[in-house]
Amino acid sequence: MARRSNGSVNAIGHRQKPSSTVEECGIGNRFSIRITFLFTAIALSLSFFVALSIGCVSRVVLLSSAGALPPSTRPAAAAASDAVAKYEPPPREQARTMSGKTANQLPSPKVLAGKNVPYTTYTSKTFHTAATVTANTLHIDRTTAMLLMTGKTSKGGDDGGPDLAAQRNTPKVGDGAGEWIPCHESPNPQCSRGKATTHGLDNVNTAGHNSDANEAHLPAGQHLLIDFKDVSSSFLNSESRLAEAMISLIEQSRLTLLSYHCHSLVPIGVSCAGVLLESHVAFHTWPAEGVITLDLFTCGGMPLIPVLPIVESLFGVEREEGEVEEGELGVKPSMLWAHKLRGFREGFAEGYDPSDNPLDGEMERFLLGKMDYDLKRPLVSTHTDFQSFEVYEVLPSAKRSLTSYQKSLDTENETYESANPELFLPDKLLYLGGVMQSTLYGEAIYHESIVHPPLITHDDPKRVAIVGGGEGATLREVLKHRSVNSAVMIEIDGEVVELSREYLKEWSDCSDIHGSTVDWCLEDERVEARYEDALAYFKTKYGQFTTGVAEQDRFDVIIMDALDPNDVPEIAEELYQSDNFIGSLYRSLTEHGILSVQLGETPWFASAPDEVGAFSNRAIMIQKMQQAGFKSIHIYEESHSGFLSPWSTLLAFKHYDSRAKWYRSAAEIELELQKRILPTKSGRRPLQNYDGATHFSYQVPSKPFETNDCRAMDGTNKCGNYGGFSPVNINIPTSDLEVRGDGGVLAKTDIAEHSWIGLDDQVKSFVTRPSTWSVLESVWREKRSSFINYLEELGVCNIFLVSDSQSFYSHRSLLRSFSKLIHPLFLYQGQTHCSAIPRIFQLMNSDTESFNFGDWPFQTDKKSTIYSPVIDRHIRQVLKASKMTLKDITVGEEIVMRNSHSSSS
Repeated sequence: MARRSNGSVNAIGHRQKPSSTVEECGIGNRFSIRITFLFTAIALSLSFFVALSIGCVSRVVLLSSAGALPPSTRPAAAAASDAVAKYEPPPREQARTMSGKTANQLPSPKVLAGKNVPYTTYTSKTFHTAATVTANTLHIDRTTAMLLMTGKTSKGGDDGGPDLAAQRNTPKVGDGAGEWIPCHESPNPQCSRGKATTHGLDNVNTAGHNSDANEAHLPAGQHLLIDFKDVSSSFLNSESRLAEAMISLIEQSRLTLLSYHCHSLVPIGVSCAGVLLESHVAFHTWPAEGVITLDLFTCGGMPLIPVLPIVESLFGVEREEGEVEEGELGVKPSMLWAHKLRGFREGFAEGYDPSDNPLDGEMERFLLGKMDYDLKRPLVSTHTDFQSFEVYEVLPSAKRSLTSYQKSLDTENETYESANPELFLPDKLLYLGGVMQSTLYGEAIYHESIVHPPLITHDDPKRVAIVGGGEGATLREVLKHRSVNSAVMIEIDGEVVELSREYLKEWSDCSDIHGSTVDWCLEDERVEARYEDALAYFKTKYGQFTTGVAEQDRFDVIIMDALDPNDVPEIAEELYQSDNFIGSLYRSLTEHGILSVQLGETPWFASAPDEVGAFSNRAIMIQKMQQAGFKSIHIYEESHSGFLSPWSTLLAFKHYDSRAKWYRSAAEIELELQKRILPTKSGRRPLQNYDGATHFSYQVPSKPFETNDCRAMDGTNKCGNYGGFSPVNINIPTSDLEVRGDGGVLAKTDIAEHSWIGLDDQVKSFVTRPSTWSVLESVWREKRSSFINYLEELGVCNIFLVSDSQSFYSHRSLLRSFSKLIHPLFLYQGQTHCSAIPRIFQLMNSDTESFNFGDWPFQTDKKSTIYSPVIDRHIRQVLKASKMTLKDITVGEEIVMRNSHSSSS
């Protein structure tokens, strides 16, 4: 089968050309074009000049519209004058999407009046990606900077120009002498590299919180981190609305936005980043979830916390109908935020002291810098003549529920929260000088702990002095006592008193105290408020050389609610280390007077002794108190005061007999409170935390104070002697001892030195209080013989505080033999000790006298126990069980008992 072809095939098989060929058209099978050199040169030259002209024109147009035209490219001064006279803002540049289509134009950044903006260069790189729908970049409008060329400083009060200063002799328009000089070469004081002056900024960005405000190039700044939830989804997905909010934020914050860049994301969401003259601002949105996160960083000392209400008003847009499910409409957006100091101040700012900056300390670390508060808002932030005063309202997410708080505010729906709103209120935190002083939910417990123990320990407190206590809460607790007829409050900062009255009403509210005719405690007729230096007050009236102080001018109780020992070194040292001041406190007290001092946070287990640690002032004060003449000093802690650590209080007794009142039983304390504390008008309990059981817990110092005291640098081994029963020492049961008919005692086995004797029986002795012992004494006097026989039958006082009143020692005969030689019962720290084993056992030979059995090394003299947390903590153990061998004793060796001495302290 023949195949079809474009041409025919001849007889011998050669292909023939088609009939229509190139030759037939008159065209050869090859051709060429010849171009002259002159033509080529002219074409290239024209192309080059056309491209150059287009580029130059585009550059001038773009830079002029952005206000960034360099001075060298601007026209002469005369032409500039004409241009300014006819000046109108240029039309907005059309923004384009990543696909090149036009998009809604975003607003341009603005320049604030009086703000100098430096000349900057801009570098950008945009990566095309399918994750974004639009990409918009906007720059600050600098065209009004041309006004400076005409000799004017502003147009309509706004210069808007770059941070380039005109020369001192401003040239007249048209003289051609106008010239820009770099900021660092200018004598103009307004050259601030964008640092705004504070004129006209009453509450926004004042430099009061930061001592680095005048350091233009300090390598430090502030960072504000903000998270919103329950925000309108349409707002969060609108690039233009978000850009408008960002620009408004920067304007109202008195900052300068140089440029910003925004992306609309796929499928929804917006991310924007703005470059500030001061640093940057950025945010990202999740419209479906109603969430936006934003951060604002600025260098310099201008505080950012006052900007928070502006941020909340601009970005906390409520959700609209159709954006939320039924029942959720009306839920307001919530804002979480944190403020952090960044960079370095100390070592770069001359004379910078972190203690002078309330943001550079406790408040920043534990409140402002944390985002775990569902609610955190400043109620007031101001300065008095002496210190900063700040009150914050907070809802810690771990302790309180924002939902419950919102329910408590709903009076239309009946819920447990709305019926008990006081249980769901936000907490209030008071900071003075950046240091927390008290909290709404902890202040009552704290102030009760420093007021009621000393007043209850005193027999009849009538006249009380308060050092500090400007919030009024210490005074409130003092006025609850019936016996008090005079309360003198010495507070150096009267502004704190007035501010507390306005913002902390609960602290000084006496309206509910029975018999009170005033709402504000300081208006009580028993109160004398003195706004002066307490140190000068006491040293002047009760100083070392002051004579003739009338008894009615002395105080029964003094309460120091002033600075912590580790605060403001120069003031704290005067309070806690001054012999004259501490001596004047001692001299101002009545014979049985009591001093109460708050001593700051309790030491940690790993803390160095106070003498060499952060609380050296505490150690020095205790030493000075002993030197001044205080007879007994006790320390205790309260862990529910709302502080970050348990808080400690010290009581110093001027008379030793006060110890007996301090060590009363819980029931006795409850009875005293019932007699002394005024009831409330509302019927609520007058005291929140302090009662007999709380007082009883205060009698035993905490373990950290014992540990800290053990590490003291006085060289004594207190913990080794009194810190419990060492497992190294063997306990010899009474079954290893034999009682002879004549009263002698023999060892039935070898006994090593420093072995406990009858420890199982020793710990069953009891320690009673003086009030309890007075009952026993009355029985003793009335039925002397029968009572003594009763004690001897029981093996001497082994069951009095034990529920099982029928328990007897296993070796009653042995203990009865011991009891014949027991020394008279003795008192120690208001405690009475009754033991079944005598205090001293001696081995008597014909030639010498040596001790085989004796007391645990324990000093009971008053001087060595004026202040001793170790002994105070273990006194019951020491009194109950203190018998041990003083040498090795062999089998059959005789122990002769003798009542060698008695001890009373």
